[in-house]
Amino acid sequence: MGMIDGDLKQRLLAAFRGESTDRMRVLSNDFMRLEKGCGKEDLSAVIESSYRELHSLKGAARAVGLGMVEEFCQAFESFFAVLKKDGLVPSDRICSIMLGWLDLLEDMLREEDDSRDFKVSPQVQVAISRMKELAESPQQIEAEGGEQDSDKVTLLEKKDFEVFGKADCTDAESSTDDTKPEESVEPLDQQRQDITTSSSMGDSVRVSSSFLTGLLLQTEELISSRNSQRSRVQDISEMDALLREFKLFFNDSQDKRIDSFSEEDAKLNALMDKKLDEFSRRFNALELSARRAERDLTLKIDSLLGDFKDSMLLPFSSLLDVFPRMVRTLSMEQGKECRMESSGENVRIDRRILEMLHDPLMHMMRNSIDHGIENSEDRKAADKDPVGRIFFSITQTDRDVVKIVYGDDGRGIDLERLKAVAVSQGLISADDVKKIDRRAALDLVFVSGMSTSEIITDISGRGLGMAIVRDKVESLGGSVVLASPAGKGFRVILNIPVALTSFRGIVVGAGGKNFVFPKSGVRKVMLVRQDDIVNTGGKETVFVLGRPHPLVGLSDILELGSQNNQSKSFPVLIVGKASKAVAISVDELSGEQDVMAKSMGPLLKRVRNVSGFSMLGSGELVPILHTPDMARTALGMHAAGKVRSVVHRQGVKERKTVLVAEDSITSRMLLKNVLEAAGYNVITAVNGLDALQKIEASLPDVLVSDVEMPQMDGFTLTAKVRKMDNSASLPIILVTSLGSAEDRERGVDAGADAYIIKSNFDQGNLLEVIGRLVG
Repeated sequence: MGMIDGDLKQRLLAAFRGESTDRMRVLSNDFMRLEKGCGKEDLSAVIESSYRELHSLKGAARAVGLGMVEEFCQAFESFFAVLKKDGLVPSDRICSIMLGWLDLLEDMLREEDDSRDFKVSPQVQVAISRMKELAESPQQIEAEGGEQDSDKVTLLEKKDFEVFGKADCTDAESSTDDTKPEESVEPLDQQRQDITTSSSMGDSVRVSSSFLTGLLLQTEELISSRNSQRSRVQDISEMDALLREFKLFFNDSQDKRIDSFSEEDAKLNALMDKKLDEFSRRFNALELSARRAERDLTLKIDSLLGDFKDSMLLPFSSLLDVFPRMVRTLSMEQGKECRMESSGENVRIDRRILEMLHDPLMHMMRNSIDHGIENSEDRKAADKDPVGRIFFSITQTDRDVVKIVYGDDGRGIDLERLKAVAVSQGLISADDVKKIDRRAALDLVFVSGMSTSEIITDISGRGLGMAIVRDKVESLGGSVVLASPAGKGFRVILNIPVALTSFRGIVVGAGGKNFVFPKSGVRKVMLVRQDDIVNTGGKETVFVLGRPHPLVGLSDILELGSQNNQSKSFPVLIVGKASKAVAISVDELSGEQDVMAKSMGPLLKRVRNVSGFSMLGSGELVPILHTPDMARTALGMHAAGKVRSVVHRQGVKERKTVLVAEDSITSRMLLKNVLEAAGYNVITAVNGLDALQKIEASLPDVLVSDVEMPQMDGFTLTAKVRKMDNSASLPIILVTSLGSAEDRERGVDAGADAYIIKSNFDQGNLLEVIGRLVG
């Protein structure tokens, strides 16, 4: 870069990187269109577009001192001048060579050499030489160099082109450094207009994306101000209601005493009434003014924020444009034929999210091409199109959510191979792998190191691709769902937010604290009654649209401590999908509002169940919950039986106490574990006499007793308990191995409420009986 040094050099290079990226995207799109073939009018426009882009890129490279890039672009531009002047249509073989030249140019831009002494690769030198030769003599025929001397390849022949009409330019004018592209050109089609307009420099200003992001973040800070103003309006409204209530109370109390008022009291009462009216009038005016200010502030902030967000949104095509060439290159390297299709490319999304999605989508494409899509022979044998298909479908399902469906029509995931790899790596036992369903087996691909590929290549096979996909998507607050019909390909559904920072959130309360659920991660919000809960073996379940969902309290998930639910119903949020869906109960539902996410800093990069924090209108800092983590934690707790079910089932009631009288240590421990898992407080006694003494000391809520015990059997214990005044109505359940009709009658005569035979013992039956007796 010679005389350009220091900060100026770095600023110029930064601007050049942005410009070159835009121009390379247009060139890549142009070259792919040339290879696919297009009509004569479109062909003229595409060649003109590529010619202009190369000319502008050459000038930009000269400005920053990238000598070899300038020389390469000059030769490339001269080559396109020949196509333009002579009206030539490149064949598929020539298009392939041109794409190779474009790859070399991309490598050179990445290197950013700043001197002509830069030692370029032989491929670059040969490419420049051939482009110059072809610009001077299009009819020249030259063999491929290198080691393949016997394999002669014609670089440019007259048969490789078709004449579509002469362009109004001269070879001499187009091959000099000072030449500018012609001003007259046939209009492009609508797709070309969209592409070139986005990169046009005439009616736009190039601004650093980091600067724009900074402005957006500062603007989003106003969300907190708006929420705070909204909270103040609510406070004023509540105070106004209290004032009205006080005025009614004051007037009623004065009316009852008015007959006993003296003249002085009457004057004082009239003055108080006048002051209250004035105070009420001023307060009403304050409330109206506050509401008007809040409404105006909301309109201005929403408008400003909307404009800034629009400036950060880019069509999905800006990410997808680079993929067709990648698919083409990788499939050729693998000896396969693949094509890429897409729909919904015009859906707009935050550019920062697009940048973060590049690597995950690239990993999936590599997997598809490397060991997903079969070669042409295998596809023909399977009665498939010999050309493999990779597709993208983008739709906006909600204001804040975009759904991306990626897939291929290859062989799909080999589930048996996947299970075998999981067992061999110790991720799951051989017995457990036989019990998991298809969806659970598919989820194994998200484990780092999992791959069904038999070899590791430079494209894939390391088992990191899908793990990276899930990590990236979930870090954005999105979700991933995988599908792979046997032999019919592979499909991934990504649900991601439209914007990276602000979003709609649901504010909830649990354990005396507030939290925010991203609305995009919540499928349904509903009110559940205590009677709707099904309790089996201490595990609670609720039915949503006819399907059972594990029920877990937010206080349990976040280990906030037990909080009694004092109402007959409570709010529940449904998160996750299909077999991973779970119902999370909360103590309070405060409503929905715009939320601006803040990161927790480098020291708290990855905190389980939490993705960031935000500030409510009251000024309170609250955690933003990470819904995929929440679903996984809740399902794990529910499966392990670590949920305090009594929080839901008992409401404000205290935990019921069960006294277990059993002389067998094993049976005593079994009953104790079963009852404690169901949420009961359990006291044990080793025989009937021990149980009677404990009943006299403290009355339990229910007695569960064996019959055959030393010192005092169950029948005698039951009879004595029934004769005691304070325990005459105590529910008593006899659990015994004595199953004869006479023994049953003895139990009934003694006063037992239930008689359960040990040989037919079922913990669900015992819990049902206890629940019925104690209410």
